[in-house]
Amino acid sequence: MNKRGFTLIELLAVIVVLAIVMLLAVQAVLPQMEIARKNSFAIEANGAIEAAQSFFVTKALTNNLTVSSKEGLCIKVETMSPSFYKADISKYKGYVKITKKEGTNDFLYQVYLNNGQYMANGLGLDAGGANQKNITGDDIVEYDSETFTGTPTGCVDAATKLSS
Repeated sequence: MNKRGFTLIELLAVIVVLAIVMLLAVQAVLPQMEIARKNSFAIEANGAIEAAQSFFVTKALTNNLTVSSKEGLCIKVETMSPSFYKADISKYKGYVKITKKEGTNDFLYQVYLNNGQYMANGLGLDAGGANQKNITGDDIVEYDSETFTGTPTGCVDAATKLSS
């Protein structure tokens, strides 16, 4: 009688090899997932800046909203939603700070945004703080309530200014 099949040792060897392959695959994929999450958050942070630009221009034209060269203007993410900022506000908290570039009629935008996992704390300007810079995943760091600024200093809340 001719018996065909696998021995227990052969089956265990295959299972061990598959486990090793899975372990290597997981180790390769997890860092890429982290990079993708940070890139996604960077896109949201850039979107908040774009929404703040649209919000400011619209309110400057319709409500005479201004930014003085002495103090900035802070726009809460919730204030821009849903007309300007399309993100799920239940996930994101923070502000975009607008300052007037000295000696010009140009404006600079910084984002202070967090989702409880990541944060953009004052991002959006180059190292000298004089020009706009696109936010990338490399700029995003893990959220830390101790270091997150939340409400930026040196600015007036746009909602307060609009209501007065």
